[in-house]
Amino acid sequence: MMKLHQILLAGGIGPLLATANNLNFDFPYNSSSPVPFTISVDEAFIEETQSKVKLYRLSPDLKDDSNYQWNEGPPQKDMAWLKDEWTNNFDWTEVQEEINSNFSHYAITLQGPSDFNHPVPLHFVHEHSTNPEAVPLLLLHGWPSTHLEWYKIIEPLLSGSGAPDNISFHLVIPDLPGYGFSPAPEYSGLGPAQMGFVFDALMKTLGYEKYGLVSTDLGWVVASWMANIVPDNIIAHFSDFFLMSPNSTDLERFSKNETTQEESDYIQAIGVWSTTRFSYSTVHQQAPLAIGQAMADSPVGFAGWVWHLKYAVSDGYDYTAKDLIRDTMMLWIQGPWGGLRSYKEFFKPSAFNFPMSQVPTGVSQWAANNIDGLHSVNFAPRDWMARLVNLVKVFQHEAGGHFPAINAPDLWVQDVRQFFNGIITGAL
Repeated sequence: MMKLHQILLAGGIGPLLATANNLNFDFPYNSSSPVPFTISVDEAFIEETQSKVKLYRLSPDLKDDSNYQWNEGPPQKDMAWLKDEWTNNFDWTEVQEEINSNFSHYAITLQGPSDFNHPVPLHFVHEHSTNPEAVPLLLLHGWPSTHLEWYKIIEPLLSGSGAPDNISFHLVIPDLPGYGFSPAPEYSGLGPAQMGFVFDALMKTLGYEKYGLVSTDLGWVVASWMANIVPDNIIAHFSDFFLMSPNSTDLERFSKNETTQEESDYIQAIGVWSTTRFSYSTVHQQAPLAIGQAMADSPVGFAGWVWHLKYAVSDGYDYTAKDLIRDTMMLWIQGPWGGLRSYKEFFKPSAFNFPMSQVPTGVSQWAANNIDGLHSVNFAPRDWMARLVNLVKVFQHEAGGHFPAINAPDLWVQDVRQFFNGIITGAL
């Protein structure tokens, strides 16, 4: 049997090595107005990725059950299954065609604000409702997502059919810079506030002077800044995510058993999260280049990194192999580093230091039930959230986890409709 280096010298894998640009897809840079965008990933890069998948080396498991909730990472049998599915059954060409044929894709390059004086290229989906009275919405995702986090809820929000309020929406759904098909920043300093200026410029370019915000995860940080820097442009802000840490007074009351049950449950869940499940964020913040370099050459390894987080926060949602591989590919194609590095910008002390917002805000909270101690990690106490925002509505669900637009799309759409209908009609 030939050794790998012999195969390479003989040209067996060498011709597969990608020769495309750094993105591995063509992007129409320097267009200051939206242009139609077709996703077309370099075929040589896809072939190279498939070759690397086949060469993935599995790590062994411990011989006890200490990793029963994936504390340390995905078990070997699961990674073996993923590798086998990727090797034998995954077809990027099919996925690419699905992405291109569903919904309308565009690209644009906008100038960053004065404190990030560089162009910001963006890929985004833009869909118009047939209802001329539809409300414009900007939807902002986080890591490890892309615009595909929203694919299940696009049609229901556009149509308005079957809903008692009949409210419908125009939708603008970008990939954050460094995610999906929005090229990663080439300079440091593109944090959530700077992104907020750029996304507001995008909405104005599309003709939306006033619009609603829908956010999750890191997108919530961007939206929270937008609610402060361009409040007159924001109709209201809906989020299925709200990250708050207890302040010193909260912790003192907790130590004296003076917190409410809601507060105590949240403090305990945040403690479990921060000490057992938050290591990925620390690595992204402190060493994004190092971890990006490690992940850039191992597609299956990177998929395991992504899957480890999804498993912890998805409330037992049964991802298919196609789901996991597609979502990994969306971050893998241009390279994982850009998305990973966004944590360095988003978790600077100043990045979370947004002032009190007066924009009407609704929060949809979803329990996480499949990991011990995390049930209430998404249930920031209402009084705490009101310290930061003009909180007018809270929805709570006893299942759904961190990705409810994927895991429970019907209920998620119902919350969005009820919230914005209440804002528009004055009921909230």
